Amino acid sequence: MHKKAGDKKIYRAAIIGCGRIGCGFDDNPKSKRIATHAGAYSNFRQTELMALSDLDVEKLRRYGEKYHVKGVYQNYEEMLEKEAIDILSVCTYNSTHLEIIENAINYNIKAILCEKPIADTLANAVKIVNLCRDKNIILSVNHLRRFDPSHQEVKNLIEKGVLGDIQQTTFYYTAGIANTGSHVFDLLRFFFGDVEWVQAIYSNSKFPNPNDPNIDGILKFKKGFICSLQSCDVSKFLIFELDIIGMKGRLKIMSGGYSCEFYEPNDSQYFPGYKELAKTKAPINETQNFTDKLTMINIVVHLVDCLDNNKTLISTGDDGKAALELICAVHESARRNGAKINLPLAHSDVEIKSK
Repeated sequence: MHKKAGDKKIYRAAIIGCGRIGCGFDDNPKSKRIATHAGAYSNFRQTELMALSDLDVEKLRRYGEKYHVKGVYQNYEEMLEKEAIDILSVCTYNSTHLEIIENAINYNIKAILCEKPIADTLANAVKIVNLCRDKNIILSVNHLRRFDPSHQEVKNLIEKGVLGDIQQTTFYYTAGIANTGSHVFDLLRFFFGDVEWVQAIYSNSKFPNPNDPNIDGILKFKKGFICSLQSCDVSKFLIFELDIIGMKGRLKIMSGGYSCEFYEPNDSQYFPGYKELAKTKAPINETQNFTDKLTMINIVVHLVDCLDNNKTLISTGDDGKAALELICAVHESARRNGAKINLPLAHSDVEIKSK
């Protein structure tokens, strides 16, 4: 029997994996936003965090106390057996996602929120999507920016033609083509649709995970324009920036998604008869500014709305699979010295090793 939050149902939530995105990022006293699954479930009135599972006993003790969770388990299968879970977060390494979800679907779980990348291989991603579809379980992948009002406003701006037809885009990123690239590729698909082909090479810039290299390349979108993908050395600085140049203006999303700049053509003060791009106020709804919007609560609120009102998911398992497919495609191109790889992939033997 569910409790009620006023006249609304409360959903029982559990987390497998109490690392950084599961619980740890909210330990940062300087951060004001909620950056973890645990923080989101604990701060939304329609969810109650009931159980945690992790192999690390110290993490279970620490976060069980922090979030007042009594149900703590080293064995996630025991947790699935003993707890009545409505929403399950899977925050473990991507190589474990299929096994966990194969077990979880045997219980009365209504929704799964899976960390990215969705799986370690494209074939396993397909299995995960099909398993949840067959069991009528909502499957969402944590591509955080899809849930952010600011980024949704940018998508609307692009679709309304405020920038005009897109000429070129460039994406700068750090810290691995799977770790960060999953967000890169999903955001590009969110804004611009599907990719026709990719070409890529391994980058010389440093990356923290030896199993997750930086890769540079180009993506040709079905809409006809190209995105240049450029990696940088994360030991020097973080960067996650998208530069969009259209016929009518330019939009730059910077600071990991926390700020933006807009430019439009004005008469050049230096070159008579020509126009130059000049910075101006971004044509974005004042309520949808880029200040402290990337919060995990947005995802949980959306999931609950889908459960309560049968809404369409913003970030689906298929979206997670499509992002993984692009990761596999650029890997395939890079190991073939920049060969053109057409999408969709008929198959892929690339194994993605990402935290």
